[in-house]
Amino acid sequence: MASIINDPGGKRRIQFVSTDGLRKAIRLGKVSQRHAEGFKLRVEQILETSLMGRSMEADLIKWIQGQLPQMQKKLGNV
Repeated sequence: MASIINDPGGKRRIQFVSTDGLRKAIRLGKVSQRHAEGFKLRVEQILETSLMGRSMEADLIKWIQGQLPQMQKKLGNV
């Protein structure tokens, strides 16, 4: 399960426990609550896929590919 954290200055981040048991975060910057919620749902889908040992669905892969390169890098790092 992931959570949306509101940081000072209107910035948001997604915090979650990764498959290795460590708490990690992805900083989103200044985004709307709606955007943060959508991003959180996708992060939860990625975590679920990893935990269950399944391959990613096509729409999830397209979503990752549609992200900006720096966000793809952040997703890959965590």
